[in-house]
Amino acid sequence: MIRRATTSSWGNALAAVAVSRLLWLGVFIAVLTIDFPSTPLLTGIRAHLVSWDAISYLSIAVHGYPAHLDYRDAFLPGFPLVVRLLMIVTRDDVTAAWLVNAVAETIALWYLGRLVLGERDQSSARFSVWLLALAPTALFLIAPFSESTFIASAAASLYYARAGQPGKAVVAAALACAFRLTGLALIPALAIEQLRRTGWRPRPELPAVLLAALPLALYGLYMQIHIGDALALLHADHLPSFGLQPTPPWMGFATTWHTLVSTSYGETRSIFAREVAFGLLGLVLCAGMWVSSRIPRSLALYCTIAWLMTASLPLWRSQPRYSLALFPAVLLVSDLTQRFPRARPTMLGASAILMCAGTWIFAQGRWLG
Repeated sequence: MIRRATTSSWGNALAAVAVSRLLWLGVFIAVLTIDFPSTPLLTGIRAHLVSWDAISYLSIAVHGYPAHLDYRDAFLPGFPLVVRLLMIVTRDDVTAAWLVNAVAETIALWYLGRLVLGERDQSSARFSVWLLALAPTALFLIAPFSESTFIASAAASLYYARAGQPGKAVVAAALACAFRLTGLALIPALAIEQLRRTGWRPRPELPAVLLAALPLALYGLYMQIHIGDALALLHADHLPSFGLQPTPPWMGFATTWHTLVSTSYGETRSIFAREVAFGLLGLVLCAGMWVSSRIPRSLALYCTIAWLMTASLPLWRSQPRYSLALFPAVLLVSDLTQRFPRARPTMLGASAILMCAGTWIFAQGRWLG
């Protein structure tokens, strides 16, 4: 029975990855045919797949970090390192990144399915997997960004924590911290799970969850040796390229909202409308997870901290992309649609249409998130 469920989970994950990539490819071909008819197809796909932060990730994978403080120091080395390793075989950075994310997304969806299956039923697990694979901004699970690798390790960490395997949970959380700073949000969630299983009595092994932050310490050590700045990760965020500093989320929202309503430029309004919409969606999902008595507190805590880490900025930026890190919220959506099974295919269809729209925006070289 367990083997059959595992096989079914892999099949569901592989099918979702295949469909999402077929949609991605179809949209890219359409954009290149309509907007860039003189560009060779394969050349165009490669060129338009690498935009925005993807450029920085692949630059690090190919050339390493600069020998001085640079905005690229804000990008953790996990994803570039994996791409670099696969480049030994592919001899090409874009191909390596695409393959890494294809495998990572499959693993991420498998662990998400297992996580939901442990909390709910098979139907909810299947729905949750497809909901993430066809998310409006699922393009970032395909393009050379760190979202797929991060979600794969984060989902594994939460799955093992809920399954009572704290050692594996900490190792997976450490991998998540190597891919994105958001991985730190896993540490309190793992601590909650350990305390829950020991009757809320602290145990000597509880501090071991802090080992998940080890990759960040190693990155700081590397930067100290490389450029003489162990805090390069934080200092890079303050450079003009980012200009980030901790700010209460309501102030970030106010600034973003003011930019949205005061601009007369249509493209700018569209960008900040998405930032506001996805930022508020994340807030609503986190609140809903706390309100629901069926959602594990560890998952609600992880999502809340993950949302605060990306919303506590002077200006909301990349909220559509960062919302993917709130993947445990699929449990809430699954619960809300459980009594209305016909609503699930409709929701997936609508989400797939939005995914195609987001992919179209990205393929044109415009800002998606």
